[in-house]
Amino acid sequence: MLIGCFCLALWVFPVWRMSDRDVASYLDRRLPELEESCGLLLRPAEELGGLERLQAGRVEQRLSALTVLPRPIRGRLLRAAGFVVMGVLASWVICWVRVPAAVRTAGVLPSVVREVAPVGVRSVLVRITPPAYTGRVVRSQGSFSLEVEEGARVSWEVETIGRVDTVAFIFNDTAVRVLRREGNGRWSFSAAALHAGFYQVRVGAQLSSLYRFEVVKDELPKVRILRPTSYTMIDYGSSTRVPLEVELTDDYGIAGSSVFATLSSGKGEAVKFKEQELHWDRVFSGGKNYVLNRVLDLPALGLKPGDELYFYCIVRDNHGQEARSDMYIIALADTAQLMSLEGMTVPTDVKPEFFRSERQIIIETEQLLKSKDTIALQAFKDKSNDLGMDQKLLRLRYGKFLGEEAEEGDRGGIDTAGFGEFGDATKILDVYSDKHDNAEDATFLEPGVKAQLRGTLSEMWKAELQFRVNKPREALPFCYKALRLLKELQQQSRVYVAKTGVRLTPLNPDKRLTGELGAIVAPVQRLVRVDEVPEEELLRMGLAVLEGMRVGMPLGKGDRVVLGSVERRLGREAAARPGRFLAGYEGVKRLTGVVATTAAARGAAMDILAAEKAIVLLLPAAEERPGVRSVAADGGLGRLYFHFIK
Repeated sequence: MLIGCFCLALWVFPVWRMSDRDVASYLDRRLPELEESCGLLLRPAEELGGLERLQAGRVEQRLSALTVLPRPIRGRLLRAAGFVVMGVLASWVICWVRVPAAVRTAGVLPSVVREVAPVGVRSVLVRITPPAYTGRVVRSQGSFSLEVEEGARVSWEVETIGRVDTVAFIFNDTAVRVLRREGNGRWSFSAAALHAGFYQVRVGAQLSSLYRFEVVKDELPKVRILRPTSYTMIDYGSSTRVPLEVELTDDYGIAGSSVFATLSSGKGEAVKFKEQELHWDRVFSGGKNYVLNRVLDLPALGLKPGDELYFYCIVRDNHGQEARSDMYIIALADTAQLMSLEGMTVPTDVKPEFFRSERQIIIETEQLLKSKDTIALQAFKDKSNDLGMDQKLLRLRYGKFLGEEAEEGDRGGIDTAGFGEFGDATKILDVYSDKHDNAEDATFLEPGVKAQLRGTLSEMWKAELQFRVNKPREALPFCYKALRLLKELQQQSRVYVAKTGVRLTPLNPDKRLTGELGAIVAPVQRLVRVDEVPEEELLRMGLAVLEGMRVGMPLGKGDRVVLGSVERRLGREAAARPGRFLAGYEGVKRLTGVVATTAAARGAAMDILAAEKAIVLLLPAAEERPGVRSVAADGGLGRLYFHFIK
């Protein structure tokens, strides 16, 4: 790699291709006494003028008088060599400093600390045969710590030193499995990896340290619907072909997937359901990630106006596990239901100004479209413009709920003030100012209602635009959507919460101010057994004992009882998750063997650190509680200023 980079640098900067002109130019830059005239020496003498010959002679004399010429290449090489030496030294110092720091903070470095072989064991060969559904090949390793797939077949071949009677594995401090003798100091054992945990190797009477036995479970496949949204309403005039996009992922491979759709039609007791399964136009070949696309043709699936389509997607992996997505809904708007007056029997030809509603605008628009071929073009345009004016008036009427202002208003503010009231600035400001911060003028609508009302006004804006440009057919979908949003606002229920008074227990006047203290007794100290202490409090007591061992405090009988309980708790966690808790469990196990009247030795510092780290993982995360915070004199404006100028 280094040689290749050196060759590339020589090709980019070809120092051996220097010409005479390059040398002359370099001498002119480095030697001011040459007066930038070295180039005259490279030209033929017959081409030089009188002054040029004189100057060339002076330069030649000065060059012959120089004893030491600059050496550019040697200087650059020395600088480059200096940088290389400094980089090597810096790298060595960083590595020398960071490795002990990592050991102090993490306790163990898997890539640096090597596994300690058991006493009496010369070598070990572990053969791992993963299940067929994973698609992985058989592999081997020469260490006892294992990380295998769930259901894999694990075979150990252990070679011992000297004469050994028995070799056994002790799993999770409970199950003992004796290895089979193969002769010539070789022992074998085979088992299926079903549960995670840890184990020890017992060679004769010698026990090894703890080795982790992690089992990687097959995760459930994941399905995520990218399009459409969880609830989709198909409005009047919108496309009834809905794109469906699904993402499937799995850790080993996907075997199949399908979409289950349920069509809901009818209302009340006459509702009907029809289920069907939709397949993908894709062959699943065991890949780990798929992005599938198809189009849901709603009329082809049987949807009519007012019907709803419920669907979800399922996925199966190579292991036979199945997962499904959430339920998604697609509704097809029913324009007939939107146009229903719900019991109102007002004739359509009676159209007073106060009855101008979105429903009436839709009725007149449909009448205009039916009579388009029977009326004059100018009459059609005038009627479309009138509908746009009606839509504008309706929009302004609903806009008042959001504090919007009408375009027309009283512009004669000075005339409204009395003749002798020009000196009253308050009355003049009342005419020209907008009191949006007044609590009586503010709207009392909820944020969700305001957002939906803004969406309704937006649809009215779009409909008005189409009416103004004489396109009532294009305005009709926006009118229907505005009507649907208005009906949803009308059907929202209100919640009323009654006020409740506070009832206090009445005081007994006979017992007040008597000074009798007979009911007050001395506090009694109750001794609690260790198994009665809550688990969280017990773990915190274990942290306190470990901190005392760190500073050299002797272990008492009660401290040993606490550490024993913590050891059993960590042992259960190490059996389930050895990768996270095995080091801490092994550390506590060694610490409990310290003599009762002595403090922790220097060699136990790493065990204390590993045990504390494991206990902290078991404790719940601290919750942030409300409290009084100090506020700067400027109210925090200075902090906000420096935050936003970044």
